[in-house]
Amino acid sequence: MDRQVHLHIEGVPNPNAIKFVLENGILTDKPYEFTSIKEAEVSPLARKILMLRYVDRVLINRNHITILKTHQQSPEWDKILMELRFIIQDHLKKNEPILFLGSTPLNHRRSDDVIAQMVTDLLNAHIRPAAQEDGGDIVFESYQNGVLNLSMHGACHKCPYVLQTIREGVEPLLTQQIPEIQKVTAIKNEVI
Repeated sequence: MDRQVHLHIEGVPNPNAIKFVLENGILTDKPYEFTSIKEAEVSPLARKILMLRYVDRVLINRNHITILKTHQQSPEWDKILMELRFIIQDHLKKNEPILFLGSTPLNHRRSDDVIAQMVTDLLNAHIRPAAQEDGGDIVFESYQNGVLNLSMHGACHKCPYVLQTIREGVEPLLTQQIPEIQKVTAIKNEVI
């Protein structure tokens, strides 16, 4: 039996990303990101979306899906939104699986370092919620010799505003709270 699915579409700061929000339900309890059809073998929904030639990556989060399109010769959003919406809505209406057991959520890398834990706590409390609201995610990658490396996911990946976000938002907050941090960088990332 088909289920009722109410979706709305939100633009995000990254012009190459779009966010589909499920208004009446939960997709997953943790974020998952997929950048290839092979990675998406554990997510039938992400696999369907990634099969479209213009899709670069898919982030599935609590109640939304963020889709990033490729930079080369991608159609404009107004030409592809209905196709994407149909794929997502049809998949959810039919109650097809979103993820299979054994899928690995997008998480911070584990570290026993006190600074790493402080960064993780600040990210979770102040930064990740804002990034997730815009269809992305910012994850702790590493800390060494005063340099904090963060990886950018979903709409934050290759966002034209990522440097501005780091310099004007993330770095001041983290360096004020943790004086040992001298520099914050957004590394070129693959999914963790």
